This record gives sequence, C-alpha cells and structure tokens, in this order.
Amino acid sequence: MSGLISGDAIVVTGAAHGIGKAIALDLARRGFNLAVWDIDDASCSQTAAACRDLDVEAIHARVDMSKPEEVGAAAQAALARFTAVPGLVNNAGIFPRASILESTPQLWLNVLSVNLLGNVYAAQALVPNMIGNKRGAIVNVASGRALQGTPRGAHYAASKAGIVSFTKSLALEVAGEGIRVNCLIPGVTETAQPLADRTLEQLQEAALRQNPMRRLGQPEDLTGAVHFMLSGDAAFMTGQSIAINGGMIMLP
Repeated sequence: MSGLISGDAIVVTGAAHGIGKAIALDLARRGFNLAVWDIDDASCSQTAAACRDLDVEAIHARVDMSKPEEVGAAAQAALARFTAVPGLVNNAGIFPRASILESTPQLWLNVLSVNLLGNVYAAQALVPNMIGNKRGAIVNVASGRALQGTPRGAHYAASKAGIVSFTKSLALEVAGEGIRVNCLIPGVTETAQPLADRTLEQLQEAALRQNPMRRLGQPEDLTGAVHFMLSGDAAFMTGQSIAINGGMIMLP
C-alpha cells in the first residue's frame, strides 16, 4: 500500500473551525489539494480560501454529515473537480451536553448520525473511487472520551467509541484494495467544543493536573499525526489508533 503524495486531493470534514481547519491548512502547506466540508458554509468557504492562498486547489461544500444525500452530492462535486480523491479525513462532530437521564432519543440520534454515521456516509461515497484507483488513505477522528467516558456526554463518548470500532472494521474490508484506514484520538484540545461548558482557565488547570506535559493541546499538535497516517511513512499501518494527548494514559 502506498501513501498519499503532494498534489493528491483530500476531503476534510468539519473543516470550518478548530481541529479540522488546522488539518486542512497543514495539508495545503504540504501541497495537497482540498475539498473541505462543514455545515458552517461561510467559515468553510474561508478555510478553502486560506488553502488556496497556499497555492493549492481547494473547494468547499456546505454539508450536514447526518444526511447521506448531502454527503454524496459533496463527494460527487469533489470527484468532478479532482477526478481521484484518495484521501479522507473524517473530523466532523457535535457535542451537545446532557446527562444520561436528560438526554432524549432524538439527541442520541442526532449525535450518532453526525459523529458516527457521517463517517460511514463519507466512506461509502468516496471508497468506490479509491477502490477503482487501488489506493487511498482514511483518517477518522475519535476522542479520548471514547476510552474514558465523560459526564454529560455518554452520547458523544459512545459515538466516538463507535468510530474506533468502525475504523478497524473498514480497515479489514478494504486492505486488499490498497486502502488504509486509521484513527486519531485527540486529548482535550483548545477548540470551541470543550470551551462550550468550561472556561479556558478551567481547561488549563485540568491539563496541569492530568497531563504529564502540563499544557492544553492545540489543533496544530494533531496535524503531523494526520499527515503521517495519510502518507507513505505509514504504508504498513492500518486499523490502528494513535492518541495525541500530551501523555495521558487512557485505559480501554
């Protein structure tokens, strides 16, 4: 199995902000063409423009990852522009806070549909093209909460744990087609999502207590691992998960 090279096209979901935006910009700096997707159309358009400023081709699409028809349409637009799309980074996710007793069936369905099924829909839309070209690399973004659990977030933790398992299963199915599938497990990172229910100071204090490197993660801390998993340096790696969390030990 070979890895992606400069000039290849990569889809990055959830690319309007935070981790997804950092990943897209890092890949653009490395010479990859991008199709960036997000439900926040205006900010996603800005990410695409920033990528183009780095002298690569980049398109964007407003996509609700819970809707397979929107995912499919965005995939077709990417394939029409680039012909081959051998790279996919599944990063999109939501985390509405609610305790198990407060959470409703609709809340669970919404979170699972975006966070887990969105990965499935994107793979279903793009893997046939990868199979046709006998090459591809996929990185699914999970969360440390998948292994640790989290108060007021059982729905989120379950969806992210599903991503870890989905990664392994998809890797087994497509390994013979020249496609690798791996998983990134970030620790707490300074983005809008963890700041939804805590202040930056609270996050930093928690990092000092829990993190051997004694600092809060930044989106840019994750981009090198994503590139590694997409690249030929990881040519013999599939179905694996890499935790980037400053040294926190997460027991399964």
